[in-house]
Parts: sequence; structure tokens; C-alpha cells
Amino acid sequence: MSENTSKLAFTNARLLAVQTIYAHQMGDEDWDKLMSRALLGELGGKALTEEDGSEKYVSLPAADAGLYTRVVESFRDHAGDIDTAIKTGLTDNISFDRLEPTFLCILRAGLAEFYTDSDTAAAIIINEYVDLTRSFYDGSEVKIANALLDRFSKVIRG
Repeated sequence: MSENTSKLAFTNARLLAVQTIYAHQMGDEDWDKLMSRALLGELGGKALTEEDGSEKYVSLPAADAGLYTRVVESFRDHAGDIDTAIKTGLTDNISFDRLEPTFLCILRAGLAEFYTDSDTAAAIIINEYVDLTRSFYDGSEVKIANALLDRFSKVIRG
């Protein structure tokens, strides 16, 4: 696997983890069923693009199953701590309960990865989830994600 293919597999694992956390948050199936569906390609694996003024779905390359599983299981196992960290990291004018669901799932997956992946540089994790945030939002969410992930990385990694 080339370096670019490997990087893309990790990026897609992070996106798939966000999609799985989102599906669970929306009341979909239990964790094991969701993870199984995701790994079988029945959940996620596609991106919406715009070409010649029309939108269409394109298939994404396979996600790294190991990273995907570690991130989702980490969130499942540490959800309370992760949500507390997000609540604590928000400023007074931003309410946890009012965070947009997709944005919240991006934050959750990012923080979950810090719990599970001590070998990956904090800057890589932060950049990946900030880029994911940027693919969905162009407002203050990008700055909030960067600040929260950076702050959390220092708490977890020292």
C-alpha cells in the first residue's frame, strides 16, 4: 500500500467513525451492528460531490479497519468522559446541547482517537478532524474543532 493510499485509508476510517457515531446518536442500531455494517460497506463509504452543477455520490476507497474500530470502540467505552471534555472545553456562549449533530460527532471521534492512538502524532489527529470539519462547515466550527482538539491533546498527551 502506497503512502497516499494508506493516508486515504486512515482519513476514510475517521470519516466512517464519525458516520457510525452519528448513526448511533440518531437512534440507529447498537454499536456492534453499526460497526459490522460499516465494515461490510453498508454504512458510509460514499461522498457527495458536485459536478457540472449536479450532485452525485461517489464511492470512497476502503477505510483502515483497525483505526476505524479503535476510534468507534474508544468512543463507545469513553463516551461520558469525552462528552464531559467537550462540555468543559466549550466557551460560555456555546452550549453542548445546541451543537449541530454532525459537528458533535466529529468532535467525539477526534477526542476518542486521542484515547486510543498514542502512536499517531497529535498534529495529525487534529489536522484530520479539522479537515473533516472543514468539509462540512465553513464557519466558526473549524476554529472550535481546532481549539478543542488541541486543548484535549495536551491534557491526554501532556
